[in-house]
Amino acid sequence: MDSPFVTVANAAAEAQRQAPALGESSFSFGGYIQAVGILCLLLAVLWGGVWLARRYGKFNFMPRPGAFPRDSLVMEAQMPLGPRKGLMVVRFLNRRLLLGVTDRHITLLTEENANHESRIANFQKIMEEADNSDAGGSSGSSTG
Repeated sequence: MDSPFVTVANAAAEAQRQAPALGESSFSFGGYIQAVGILCLLLAVLWGGVWLARRYGKFNFMPRPGAFPRDSLVMEAQMPLGPRKGLMVVRFLNRRLLLGVTDRHITLLTEENANHESRIANFQKIMEEADNSDAGGSSGSSTG
């Protein structure tokens, strides 16, 4: 039967034989690739958890995809006025907005309640209605 001292001595000799010699590196590309793979796996699991929380969770810390109904924002008509300039009629929820659009600004020109008519509106008709409503208000006040 071996004494405990002999067993410890054998274990120490075995460890010394397996240890790298002085100046040798214990780095291996296999271990590096394994660490990068585990990191990618953890990132994928984290991304999946966030996606599931946004999709099915009852959390309010992130905006939900499709917070507004799909048909809540519709561009009904547009009229180009020059390079990177134009007018757009947009329906947002139950409001119709006439927007002046340039390459630097978007300006709200007028706003009205949207009638429940067809979604494809004629731009000329919309502009004539706006012109008639402005002309009716201003023609009564002018003298001529």
